Amino acid sequence: MYDTVNFWIDMANISGDNPFEILPYLSEIKEQQDEKSGYSCTGKAGDYLIYIAENGISLIGSLAKYHLGNNIDTLTLHSSKQAIERISDHLHTNIKKAKVTRLDVSTVIPTKRPPAEYYNYLGNKPYFERLQATKDTLYYNNHMRKVVFYDKTKETKNINISMPEIFENNNLFRYELRYTKRITKQLKQVVTGETLTDKVFYRNIIDNWYNEFKSIQKIKNHKIMIDDITSLKAAKETLFAYLLQEKGQSIIDEFLSELKTSKQFNNRSDYTKLKSDLNKMIVSKNGNKNELMQELEKKIFTYAKYAL
Repeated sequence: MYDTVNFWIDMANISGDNPFEILPYLSEIKEQQDEKSGYSCTGKAGDYLIYIAENGISLIGSLAKYHLGNNIDTLTLHSSKQAIERISDHLHTNIKKAKVTRLDVSTVIPTKRPPAEYYNYLGNKPYFERLQATKDTLYYNNHMRKVVFYDKTKETKNINISMPEIFENNNLFRYELRYTKRITKQLKQVVTGETLTDKVFYRNIIDNWYNEFKSIQKIKNHKIMIDDITSLKAAKETLFAYLLQEKGQSIIDEFLSELKTSKQFNNRSDYTKLKSDLNKMIVSKNGNKNELMQELEKKIFTYAKYAL
């Protein structure tokens, strides 16, 4: 379930101590000379953009696309081993020793409905900022990693990529967990190309992928519980909670964003308190779990359980 994997190969791990020895194996080579950083080159190796400097080599791209020809399919443990060996042979450099600087764990999930219809039932996530960037893309961000949901079918059409026959005419819900910074601190180990092919590491990273989704609050189908209304205040709060849940999590995010932009409150903690109060209302104890959420939870659990 690997997709984007960026690598850094330090000078100490390059055979011959000369990073520029890989130039004959690259295409689209461009040279650069800078007074501060010195001589450097960029080139391509399949899907990878390669940057070469005197202190090492950087690889930026999708390991899945490099090996499989597309990133609709993602890498299993077995195909990850093949991909690492293939790019090592391509560059005549041992990628197993390369340090991973970005890691995306992802897959596409065929769903009954278009992905955008699921987003309103994905609520708040602790320690993450929820942002629906477009109708078809939903982000949960913190400063070290991202959880991203988007419509893979629409993306492939927009950038004119051919769809594998097995996925044609399907709604494809893409779920990605992106480790973008300080991977060693987050995963409590140095992650290298060789680490990616370790069975225990792979199992743990899939569990992380599942648990990140699990920690997102799921919004239920709400119904007004008349029996619980014993005062005018309770009646108003019940109706407000019902209308809030009908609109979905995005209405809270948009409202808070407008308040912050206009600097309505002097105390920043007021925004946090308001967000907490509204999120308590939108995650109702009453009502039934939404059918779309039942479907998505079941499928993500199954993908995580059998991903090897």
